[in-house]
Amino acid sequence: MFRSLDKKMKIILLSVIVLYVILSSMLVFRTMENKSSEMQRQLSLQYTGQQHKNAQLFMKWMEEMASLVTNNTAVHASLTSSEYDNTIPPILDGMISSNLYILDMVMYGNSGSVYASSNVSAIRSFQETQKLPEYTKFLSSDLTSEWIVQASSSLVYKNTDPRRKLVYVAKIIDTNEKITGLLLMNVDLKKMSSFYHADDPELYGRHPTYIITHDHAILNANGLQEEPNDVIWETLQEDTQEEANEEMTINQTEEGIVLLYRLYHSDDRIAILISGEPIKSELRLLRNTLIGVGAFILALFFILIKRLSRSILDPLKDLYKKMRRHHEI
Repeated sequence: MFRSLDKKMKIILLSVIVLYVILSSMLVFRTMENKSSEMQRQLSLQYTGQQHKNAQLFMKWMEEMASLVTNNTAVHASLTSSEYDNTIPPILDGMISSNLYILDMVMYGNSGSVYASSNVSAIRSFQETQKLPEYTKFLSSDLTSEWIVQASSSLVYKNTDPRRKLVYVAKIIDTNEKITGLLLMNVDLKKMSSFYHADDPELYGRHPTYIITHDHAILNANGLQEEPNDVIWETLQEDTQEEANEEMTINQTEEGIVLLYRLYHSDDRIAILISGEPIKSELRLLRNTLIGVGAFILALFFILIKRLSRSILDPLKDLYKKMRRHHEI
């Protein structure tokens, strides 16, 4: 009888303790997992969001530099004239020499005139340029300027470098609000993409950033076409047209968070994979710690329950023996 009572009491108490340890450990683990994921999400958005703003400021600065040319009345007069103006190329060369990030400049006038910085040769005619898909779309739109990550085949001059270029395209409008020509300014793509690089390589889990172009090419920071991480690729495949038009989209994956930022005044985007491995590593450590602590608590309570059982049942046994002896007498 007492053995049965002892066994039942131990089973009930141990079941309660085991259930409590398992449920409390699961609750702690799930809470920490959710909090960690949410914190990573918020910190990623805060960090990369600031980087995106810095990249936008850089591109705005480049636009301000270009406006020194597009708003120049001497340039307006030259573009509407049929005679070549020798004073314009030095203006373009001066812009390049004053800014390390402007690589070259080309201008077309409606009259057929073509001006370029001295480091550019073999320039297409304006008629040829207008037939290129990117420029056809831009010239027929209401946009006055746009940033385009262009392939070598779409540049307005011959180029054997396979790397894509970051080109600022702007309609040149005179004081009478009339379009007199077109400006194309090649800007350092690597400098722009560097704003999205993390100083700490562990932040992105050593994953590179990618440039997703308007024609669905995937590039590395240097402008070379590259096969991306599978998670990036799957995210882009699932990306809807509505999401593609948003300034920023965020996707949670098994490997971490994929952030897509739309470049300033552009249809091109930056893709960043924030690795979830550091958090997963910490969560695995937490899980193992909880298992170890839970096992220790169970062992401790098992010993305490045995002692409790003994402290309750031993007096009952003694009492039962005394009652039997008294009954026998």
